[in-house]
Amino acid sequence: MTAAAMTAAVVTPPGRLISLSPPDVLIVVLYVEAVLAIGLYLRRYARTSEEFFMAGREMSAWVAGLSFLSANLGALELMGWAAAAYQYGILAAHFYWIAAFPSMVFLGLIMMPFYYLSKTHSVPGYLQLRFGEATRALSGLSFAAMTILMSGINMYAMALVMKVVLGWNIHFSIWVSSLTVAVYVTLGGLVSAIFNEVLQFFLIWLGALVIPVLGLTEAGGWTGLALRIRQRTHSS
Repeated sequence: MTAAAMTAAVVTPPGRLISLSPPDVLIVVLYVEAVLAIGLYLRRYARTSEEFFMAGREMSAWVAGLSFLSANLGALELMGWAAAAYQYGILAAHFYWIAAFPSMVFLGLIMMPFYYLSKTHSVPGYLQLRFGEATRALSGLSFAAMTILMSGINMYAMALVMKVVLGWNIHFSIWVSSLTVAVYVTLGGLVSAIFNEVLQFFLIWLGALVIPVLGLTEAGGWTGLALRIRQRTHSS
């Protein structure tokens, strides 16, 4: 074991991958405060139901697109897609190629103009105009059930990542994240959610770009990585 590895083993408590220093904790606290400050600042743009639920219908396409991409980049993708790629290989990408991508294109090109012209706040609202109140109620209840289940899965995945990486308690992680999201969404509505997701989009991609660079550096470059893979393959 090298000196650096021995130092890391001593500094990092068991049950976690890394240990946060005071500057790291300060960065996390400042980030949470910045998220809440964004919601508080954008509160002035969410005074009516149209502004709260639809952001006043004034979001540009690139902002809405970045927000959508950020909403699909989180702990669930970090764990789920990594595990699926490890288990099934390139077959894991078929979910997007065969199912998700065509449905998103259909939604954007065919259905979104109908939603926009009907001036509804949600898909159940459009179904009410098209088929009646009973259909809206069924769609709303189904969507609410799906949202609750998916939110629980996402929060558990996020808390599990925090537990493995930082050693944080699962319940503490869930409460902190859920209360933070609830506060800034309640304050600023959809506008606050969109701007925070755009901020997270750049932070996620910045971290995603740094990880392989640091990984290659630790492995000794591309040659060192290939050598380690061959050694691991031969040993297994």
